[in-house]
Amino acid sequence: MNAIPPTIANSNLASKSSRNRILLAAAGVSMLWLAQPPLGLWPIVGVCLVPILWIVVDQSAFTRRDYVAIWLASSLYWLVSLQGIRHAHPAMYVCLLALAGYLGIYLPLFVMLCRRCVRWNVPLLVSAPAMWVGLECVRNYMLTGISALMLGHTLADVPVMIQIADLFGTYGVSFVIVSVNVALFSLVFRIVSRQRITSESLKIETAGRTMAACVVAAMCIGASFLYGQFRLSEPVTEPLATFALVQRDEQVEYQQDFERELSIFQNYTAQSVDALENSSDAVDVVVWPESMFTGGLPWMIADADAVVPEQYEGPPDSFIAMVGQNQNYFRSRADEVIRTLAQSNPEQQQPHLVVGCGVVRYGKLPQVYSGMVHVSPAAKVSGWYGKNHLVMFGEYVPLLPSIPGLRSLVPAGLGVTPGEGPTVFEVDDTAIVPSVCIETAVERVMVNHLSRLRKNNTRADVIVTVTNDGWFDDSSILAHHRRCAQLVAVGTRRPVLSSANNGPTASIDSCGRLTESLPSGTNGAIIATPRRDDRTSLYVRIGDLPAKLLGLACLVVLSSIVVQANANRRARRRSESS
Repeated sequence: MNAIPPTIANSNLASKSSRNRILLAAAGVSMLWLAQPPLGLWPIVGVCLVPILWIVVDQSAFTRRDYVAIWLASSLYWLVSLQGIRHAHPAMYVCLLALAGYLGIYLPLFVMLCRRCVRWNVPLLVSAPAMWVGLECVRNYMLTGISALMLGHTLADVPVMIQIADLFGTYGVSFVIVSVNVALFSLVFRIVSRQRITSESLKIETAGRTMAACVVAAMCIGASFLYGQFRLSEPVTEPLATFALVQRDEQVEYQQDFERELSIFQNYTAQSVDALENSSDAVDVVVWPESMFTGGLPWMIADADAVVPEQYEGPPDSFIAMVGQNQNYFRSRADEVIRTLAQSNPEQQQPHLVVGCGVVRYGKLPQVYSGMVHVSPAAKVSGWYGKNHLVMFGEYVPLLPSIPGLRSLVPAGLGVTPGEGPTVFEVDDTAIVPSVCIETAVERVMVNHLSRLRKNNTRADVIVTVTNDGWFDDSSILAHHRRCAQLVAVGTRRPVLSSANNGPTASIDSCGRLTESLPSGTNGAIIATPRRDDRTSLYVRIGDLPAKLLGLACLVVLSSIVVQANANRRARRRSESS
């Protein structure tokens, strides 16, 4: 019998290993998708990383092709999970592909970093949770950041297991989940490989590491559960103001004419009247979603140093008067809405309006904000907030506008100015922290807001967020957004009230529990009376410092890989030249 040449045998073995890795990566991302909306089969999250960890410990030759295969599987997971983005605009198909390709990088990076830690003999029970959480932190900052679909969000509807988010944010929940996966993987690996291990010392080491992983996972689960029970049992204090969170299913477009904006305004007015007519409680605050109150007329401000913009068609000396006239019209229109709402219920007084509305501020340059405006019962604009964290590809496109010939590809309306820090709207004895759209989907934004307000000794009782998720139809993005808000509520220990066009309109208590929500694509309102929570979370006190340290550890490990790769490349060149 002729022996198989070693080169062919090695090639066949490598090919088989590559196929196995592709199947393992596909199994891992498939289970990860099943654990998230739209299906939300959260128990699966306890095993979804087991196939990925099997790739990590596979010591056979690893090629660039293997990493590309893992990246493709990961990119497909993100493409399917975020596919609702495509509904916003035809150009979003390209942006969706780019976003999925970028986010797909993190899974092969996780494999690469963990494999290096295995070579350094760092136990998987240490390296896997650290590298996963560290990369989640990097993702939450890189390219302005995105927190959606963090591993910890899979447990958003398991209140007892997410209370540790007030210590370490969603990162802490993710850490526990990865630890559980490591323990289960260690058990499976030991069972499968028991017959293959002939060294007695290696058997003892494997058994010891398996036992350690199981003990760590049990401790994480037990501590999270006991802490969650303790936090959930703590009483909250007196009720705050009563809010009407209004939702409609209004179709939106990037370029809407004045008539369409006015129609949306009138429809939301009618929906608000209906909500107050059917409410058994007097409503203190009526909340409208992002941009729904604009109605073709944003709130305008002219600074003392305002320069007349080139687009202004009237005489330059009439510009300030024009801004004043628009302000008067804005207030009179708001006053009409307030009076109409006050007449909707015999018990109803004139309510405050906290509404999503465009804001234009004229200074040396005109600045346009995606904002929230607070209008008092006397129809006075008591304050406004400009969205701090803008949506990449939604409110701005990086680099593209500065490339000659490509500016025309950017849809109109992508010229929004970021706001400057947090603010508070005072409604009687309730201090409202405003938030717009993605700011609850980038966890650090609201945590930083609450931290800054705390340092300034400014009271903050409730987070009110307005969003227009009508861009995304009824896709799972709405559920992802709501889950982010649930973890923000726990992390900041403040109730979160969300008013959304198309959804997710929801009332979330300071423990992350949904007290009420509206189905997406429906018209209606939630009457919510949140309760004051005087607890200050560790997460607000120290921020995401622990996660940042793990992110730094990821960069250190990655740097070592790059340095070694460069050294190997130089060695090969010297060998070839000699």
